[in-house]
Amino acid sequence: MIIAVIILMLCGCWDQKLLKNERNVSIGGLDQGPHGLLRATVSLRDIAVTEAGNKDTSEVHTVLARTTEHARELVNQEVSGGYSPAKMRVLLLGEPLVRNHDVMPYLDVYYRDSKSPLNARVAVTKGDTEDLIRIKQVGLKTIGLYTDDLLNSMEQSTAVPHVDIQTLHPLDRGFDFSLPYLIIREGVPTVSGIALFDGIKMTETLNLDESKLYMLLSNMKNKTATITKKSVDKNRTDSYDYVTIDVRKLKRKFKVTVSDNQEIKVKLQLKLRVSVVEDPSNHLYHMSVMHKLEKLLSEQLTDEAKAIVQKMQRAGHDGFGIARRLMAYHPKLWKQIDWKKEYPEVQFDTRVLVEIANTGITQ
Repeated sequence: MIIAVIILMLCGCWDQKLLKNERNVSIGGLDQGPHGLLRATVSLRDIAVTEAGNKDTSEVHTVLARTTEHARELVNQEVSGGYSPAKMRVLLLGEPLVRNHDVMPYLDVYYRDSKSPLNARVAVTKGDTEDLIRIKQVGLKTIGLYTDDLLNSMEQSTAVPHVDIQTLHPLDRGFDFSLPYLIIREGVPTVSGIALFDGIKMTETLNLDESKLYMLLSNMKNKTATITKKSVDKNRTDSYDYVTIDVRKLKRKFKVTVSDNQEIKVKLQLKLRVSVVEDPSNHLYHMSVMHKLEKLLSEQLTDEAKAIVQKMQRAGHDGFGIARRLMAYHPKLWKQIDWKKEYPEVQFDTRVLVEIANTGITQ
């Protein structure tokens, strides 16, 4: 009895690791190295305590390694103190790496280590991740904190999906994932859109306007979703001819059917109930004008949605999870077809309907 009580009192102490003794990675990146090697870059965050207050600093290390775990060993040899990736906020993947290689082997160690940062956000960078990580600091924020906050704000505005290491687990392959796409503009990381994947390799990108509509078509609206479009003829460029809408509610119909002759058809309809948040021409007090604007926006967004679907099919990106529906409801057909060849031939019926519910306080 006494021994049991002593064991219970000791539980939880034997494997503790104090943060003050760790050198924590805030952002890490994986790039394609020479001769089949992996180039890994990490930024370690330190907090310097001075009389003027606390100040964040970054220490960047880059190594050439055979695997991700090997890279950790090499970085640990360069870093004073206990190196730890457990608090990493963002994992970046270089575009050359994800276009030319299967990235999953490099993520394997994250799924096996109990101390892995599975909630770390994942994004793709144009070019190498090392270039972005070596910026070190933007304003008062370290590059890791800045990139994490940037991705979070873009997720909240329905511009990019929220993807972390756990989301990318290779067991779920009924649909293709997409990742935020980062570029460096005037020395500062910027979200340029999203990177589309065909299975495990990146094949295409969408710009920011396309990625917002892609998110709505995927039924992934977050807190806000604003869209700016022409309110008149597309060929006119006057600044009065634009209108900005905020999507309040979204209703999505998504249906996958198989005809008697084994043709796969997808019905994708989106109904957006929106508020007008900017209308420089201020001409919506006439109902006829408002209905005309609804029709114009519906046509524009329908055309753009069809273009995005065609782009996805050319890229082999099944971001709506059509394969998952076929696996579940048409298993016999699924076993017979070659999905890579069949997906570009799938017939889509894509439509977007806009309904203006509010035009702001200026009626």
